[in-house]
Amino acid sequence: MTILDRLDGGASRDGDDLIAGSRIEDARIHNRRLVFETIFQRGPISRVEISGIVGLKPQTISSITRELLEQELIVEAGRSSGLRGQPQIYLEANAEAGWSIGVHLDQNHCSILAFDLRRQERGRLSLRLDTRSPAAAVRALSTAILGLLEENGQPVDKVWGIGLVLPTFGSDVYDFDFSIQHWDAWRDASFAEELQQLTGMPVLVENDATAAAIGERIHRPDAGEATFVYYYVGHGSGAGVIIDGYPFKGVGGNAGEIGLLPVPGIPANPVWSNGTADSREQAPSPLSLEGLAAACGVEEASLSDQLVDHMLTIRDHRLMNWLAHAANVLRDVTAIIEVMYDPGFIAVGGPLPRAIVERLVDRAYPLRPTPAARHDRSLPRLLPAKLIEDAAVTGAAMLPIFVNISHNFRHLYFRQLLSDEGSDDAQ
Repeated sequence: MTILDRLDGGASRDGDDLIAGSRIEDARIHNRRLVFETIFQRGPISRVEISGIVGLKPQTISSITRELLEQELIVEAGRSSGLRGQPQIYLEANAEAGWSIGVHLDQNHCSILAFDLRRQERGRLSLRLDTRSPAAAVRALSTAILGLLEENGQPVDKVWGIGLVLPTFGSDVYDFDFSIQHWDAWRDASFAEELQQLTGMPVLVENDATAAAIGERIHRPDAGEATFVYYYVGHGSGAGVIIDGYPFKGVGGNAGEIGLLPVPGIPANPVWSNGTADSREQAPSPLSLEGLAAACGVEEASLSDQLVDHMLTIRDHRLMNWLAHAANVLRDVTAIIEVMYDPGFIAVGGPLPRAIVERLVDRAYPLRPTPAARHDRSLPRLLPAKLIEDAAVTGAAMLPIFVNISHNFRHLYFRQLLSDEGSDDAQ
């Protein structure tokens, strides 16, 4: 029985809780996933609490949770004590029901992270590889993943999938060349299919900003935090847009490509100049790892947390100048995002050190006046993300779980899912 069979194959037939206009099967799947998603995000949680959150009748909740317990997707996690009435049984996801693997592939470097269904880290790897060759990189990656599973005694069929995160690539469908320097060879490579064949596991592919946003969303289960933008600063910058709890990708999957905006202080994208390969050799964006390293006069590989902490302690003038310049750019980008998407908040993260992100956010204030400046806000307009340094690989590890448990499964969109089919129906 597959993971989707276990999540979607319940026997509940509570007609009163069906969604108007849906088929009975879809309504049952929706309800089961909704209950499991709530337990996954908020557990340990009681049936009464689940009912209050999702709006299904108590008997429906009891029926669904009984089936999930029988299928060992959830477990009991204790009982309430000292309360009036019958003690409540708390439920949570079964950590041993499966693993999810995240891969963040960056230039000549790869991070691999394995989670169980309690979101507990079960394995981590960091390796150097030659990303100029997709075939060699994918082979090395598959060997590392299978080795990690073997080392931990975890069979392949217990893995829900692999989330693979790497930069957005150019495509012949566009009028301009949007390919990224160093990644040209990946444009037409069937790397997801090859990784699936080598490992025997489903593969989902996303860009780093959207994956980080999904990871941030799972770490923010509150319904009031379901619409936001994750501003990702790495080798360049991008935005992951979450609307009503789900990633918004746009018609071509390119929503949030902030790095292409002609924002003052950010060098013009090469496709706006002469479009040649040589034109991609340009000054780095200030809102990037390269921009930070160049401003501080060091190689990017030397940009350690220890060095940054020391420079902050002595208030190194190079770092202070970079913070002032980058904060001005962030202030402009924040205004653009707020006017376009009206998010509940904008979270800043990425591979930058946390201390840098926190100071960058502080320096961006006061923000420009936009309709986002309201007296009834519960969160700041701009804030450091909960997931910062590990955001991309953590979000990658959440992708297979997010797709499998999402109750809104008919409306998910990913840039590439197994065979380039843009919906979860490919699974």
